[in-house]
Amino acid sequence: MEPTLVFQHLVQRDMDEVLRYYQSEAGDLVADRFFESFLEIVDRARRSPEHFHPVSGRLRRADIPGFPYHFLYRQTEHGIRVLVLRHDRRHPSFGLKRR
Repeated sequence: MEPTLVFQHLVQRDMDEVLRYYQSEAGDLVADRFFESFLEIVDRARRSPEHFHPVSGRLRRADIPGFPYHFLYRQTEHGIRVLVLRHDRRHPSFGLKRR
């Protein structure tokens, strides 16, 4: 069975903020490149959840290549759950209370 991928509902808000920023500051091509990079790394985490660095407890961090962003996820029985998308300089506790 293919591993599942679940996003915490606030990840959509996180993504919207990032895409709005890149669209206004750098244009649609950069925003699209960010989104494609994000999807590639999410898929890699889904296929190989233990590949990325553990940060605390069951949480792992996956950096998005070429951008100062990363997401935190946890492995579930059937795949992964992405909890937060955040800037590398965001306060380290941002999003940690999400389930």
